[in-house]
Amino acid sequence: MHAKKFIDDVVAANASLLALYAQGRQGQTRLGALLNGLALAEDQREQVLALIALAIDDATYQLVCGIEGSAALGDSQQEYTLLDEDGKTLTGALDSLLYERLKP
Repeated sequence: MHAKKFIDDVVAANASLLALYAQGRQGQTRLGALLNGLALAEDQREQVLALIALAIDDATYQLVCGIEGSAALGDSQQEYTLLDEDGKTLTGALDSLLYERLKP
């Protein structure tokens, strides 16, 4: 796997998670069920989902930056090495690749 493919998969996983939330109770997530319980108007629901998407992306970016060592994870800031199952190193540019995918 290449770093770009890994980031593509991360972005796809975020989109999938947001889609589950958007399904409300049918998505079988606690957040989706709580969202349904708010009984929002459709435009309000879309605004809340946009905020949730932003939060997911921000949290993912923070985690990837933490893995790359460009941000702290908890009390520690250090570089980690992420390997695929073939032993190929994926880290080194993940934060910049993800930033490019997430920027508005």
